[in-house]
Amino acid sequence: MIQNGDRAYTSLKLGSPHSPIIAPENVTFFTRLGSIGRGDFGGVWKGELCSNQGQVDVAIRQIPDQVTKSTNVLRAVKVLSELSDQPNVVKCLGYCQEQGGILYEFISGGTLLTHLQTTGVQSQPTYGNLKPNGVRIDEGSLLKLAWQIAKGMQYLASKKIIHGTLCAHNVLLADRKQCKLSDYGLSSSLFSGRGKPTRWSSPETMVTGDQSTEGDNWSFGIVLWEIVTLGARPYPKMTFDTVQKEVANGYQMPRPRHCGQEVYSVMSGCWEKEATRRSNFDQILKSLEMILEKTHNYLSLNDLDEGLYASTLDM
Repeated sequence: MIQNGDRAYTSLKLGSPHSPIIAPENVTFFTRLGSIGRGDFGGVWKGELCSNQGQVDVAIRQIPDQVTKSTNVLRAVKVLSELSDQPNVVKCLGYCQEQGGILYEFISGGTLLTHLQTTGVQSQPTYGNLKPNGVRIDEGSLLKLAWQIAKGMQYLASKKIIHGTLCAHNVLLADRKQCKLSDYGLSSSLFSGRGKPTRWSSPETMVTGDQSTEGDNWSFGIVLWEIVTLGARPYPKMTFDTVQKEVANGYQMPRPRHCGQEVYSVMSGCWEKEATRRSNFDQILKSLEMILEKTHNYLSLNDLDEGLYASTLDM
């Protein structure tokens, strides 16, 4: 969503002043590989982009047919494709109108959510619901992932771009240590300014669908909770209807028993019901940096409640 109208696998530079419109003859779908995922607005395919600077693998996010020729989409893609490189934001390369797809740098490491759910705790055997060969992780590494996400969000906010769909599923890993935000900046263009409420939505978004930077602040708190719980579903054991009612009444998820108060305070600072009182990303980064500087434990993953993983149903 546009308020005012890196390390990847390529050195391709297509930023300003290039046109965001990419000719269809320069884009090849790797259909033999099938879909590589699903975004908030449609399928995601691997492809190849050819230019006078060479060939490069890309991710092609398909968008609904009814909006492929929208001037709002074209305007949004132009702004996104002209953003300077930021190590924690997936680079938007342009838009192929004939194919109905927006092209991004290709990130092969999968989503943060999958990484969290297939990661074991470094100091303890892997939980039964996790893959036994998952890479082990320590508490400090988890908060560094959160810091990177906040850094990317700080950059988007500085450009007056609203993410609108921030969640662990929409964070990609260029390697197992570098987070990159994806699916940002387009929800307003595709849905006439209103997004579909989810478990990551702020109270006001759940009621009206309206999105804002303050709504992104709220969503970051939910993402931090996902990170701390190794990918548990927010508001565990609640139906989405119940979540909407409880959040409207001021409910906040309680502190996980393995999570220190300092980390939980960062979450709860994002969950102020009054939007203007929520922590902004400058404040969030400062808080995370202060926590990371400390030597005492701020998380104790050995005490993580495995029951949080019991359900991963409706989003």
